[in-house]
Amino acid sequence: MYRAKKDLILASASPRRRELLSRMGIKFSIVTSGVEETLCGELDPAVHTRNCARAKVDRAASMVGADREFWFLGVDTIVVIDGLILGKPKGKDQAREFLGRLSGNWHKVVSGYHLFHRPGAERVSNSVSSRVLIKKLGADEIEAYVSTKEPYDKAGAYAAQGIGAGLIKEIQGSYTNVVGLPLAELIDEMMRLEIIELAGPGPRERIARE
Repeated sequence: MYRAKKDLILASASPRRRELLSRMGIKFSIVTSGVEETLCGELDPAVHTRNCARAKVDRAASMVGADREFWFLGVDTIVVIDGLILGKPKGKDQAREFLGRLSGNWHKVVSGYHLFHRPGAERVSNSVSSRVLIKKLGADEIEAYVSTKEPYDKAGAYAAQGIGAGLIKEIQGSYTNVVGLPLAELIDEMMRLEIIELAGPGPRERIARE
């Protein structure tokens, strides 16, 4: 549906973000930043995610030669409940703790993104928030889920696009934001900045129209 007008680098190792961008038809390269998300230095969730997204972009940009024009995209996603930021669990015990906190409660999923143009030095940041209700979980259900591989590279210890979908009762706001990439908002921003454009009709569609 879309195509890139400018060279785009995604500063992320997340397969979910790669898949979502690819589904839109947008071509991009990948440079993983290795930024430690707990070091972004801000308790406000929206600012925290934007700071982390910018740190990822800046690290990726430092790893790419400056002889070509690029747009860089960084994204960070966190789960917030009762003012507490839940990142990626460090093991089974922390995954159990996170899921116990989320069980039967609403929480927020906040994603921040940062776009950086080089050599133009233009920067754009934004954050998007969604609300998610997790059903009441029994200890056996939590134990079964933490025994899978799924929780350990996901903020809040669950994946809305995977087995964790069975834990979710309701989502208010952007579903793709909960997965890790607020597509509607990001695409609008990238269209405005002329990083991407709508793709024209394919050969079969042109023939049908003629």
